[in-house]
Amino acid sequence: MAKKVKRILGAAVLGVVFFSTGAYAYQINDNLNVGVKAYLNAMQASGDHFDNAKAGQTQANENSANTNGVRLSRAYLIAIGKINNEFSGKFTLDEAYSDPSESNGRGNVFVKYLYGIFTPVKNMAIRFGLTETPWIPYEEGLWDYRFVSETAPDYEGFMPSSDLGVAVVGNLFNKLIDYHVMVSNGEGYQAPQNGRGYAGAARIALNIKPFIFDLFGMDESMHNGVPGYNPKRAIAMLVYTNSLLRVAGDWMWADDHITSADQGKAKFNHGYGYEFWGFLRIPGEEKLRIFARYLDMKPNGNDSYTPVSGTVTPTVSLGTSNLYSTELFKFVATSENTWALAGISYDISKETILALDYNMYTLDGYNLSKQKTTFTDQAVALNLRFAF
Repeated sequence: MAKKVKRILGAAVLGVVFFSTGAYAYQINDNLNVGVKAYLNAMQASGDHFDNAKAGQTQANENSANTNGVRLSRAYLIAIGKINNEFSGKFTLDEAYSDPSESNGRGNVFVKYLYGIFTPVKNMAIRFGLTETPWIPYEEGLWDYRFVSETAPDYEGFMPSSDLGVAVVGNLFNKLIDYHVMVSNGEGYQAPQNGRGYAGAARIALNIKPFIFDLFGMDESMHNGVPGYNPKRAIAMLVYTNSLLRVAGDWMWADDHITSADQGKAKFNHGYGYEFWGFLRIPGEEKLRIFARYLDMKPNGNDSYTPVSGTVTPTVSLGTSNLYSTELFKFVATSENTWALAGISYDISKETILALDYNMYTLDGYNLSKQKTTFTDQAVALNLRFAF
């Protein structure tokens, strides 16, 4: 395994030579900017999901193929245009790495953002179209390591990061308060837009330097066109930030508000969890950072809800790569998944960062004999975010 790790990490390091540009976005003219952002990852993982005896040979092989190696896990083409001081717009194409065992192959291309922006007054904008949802892009901007790992709500499937709707974004009292309120269809940018439901979501932040206190809530009706399937979400987060240090902790709650007869369509039953994350710039060598993240999530908080709560895909996530499992690996009422990672990074430029990290993940599920068991996996990964 050590030789494989060296080969994988060595290959990824070569990417720095080619992609360590300091530029981000090319200005075509005064009204149009075009840019590219991408994530390159090299990973070596091991553990129970890679064990033939515990996961089965076919599944273990698929998990290995879907995780180990060097891949371009994400790529974005971004265009930002401006008509005048009041009207502008954004367009983003998203190429995402997918499960190689699926018929659609390894690379799926989606329109992630396509929206107009109307700025009627200073410090307020109205977005309309396929636009950012209030929470996930916001936390990603604070975390700064999306190319290493998803944020906890994104990983747990709380909500999409982009949706079709209308949003009002702005700040008050010299940025003491900032807000993001949105009404959308709730399906997300990678799902069919059936238009049979709607979602309301809002985030409000109180910025009292060096602290940021955030509250988020979401309520959706008839998710995926299923009557009675009404996801509800809540998040509270406290952040401390200065020029060298940023640390955060948040509490999460999720409920899909669905009857036991339709439980296979839902994931959360009064689920709750928490996460901590942070990074520290090394004094005197600020381009170097150490970072860490810890997640503990229990999707079913009500132990009387004994049946399984729907298929979990992915069942495990290491870095930016996902592992998929069979129907046997489902969350149960008392299940709890934890995910810890730690690493070190170097800022080659403002938008180009190289990071080395170690992951450990545990999940309660079923083995091949349908007995409840705990799966533990670990991985080492070298990650590169580059932009031009």
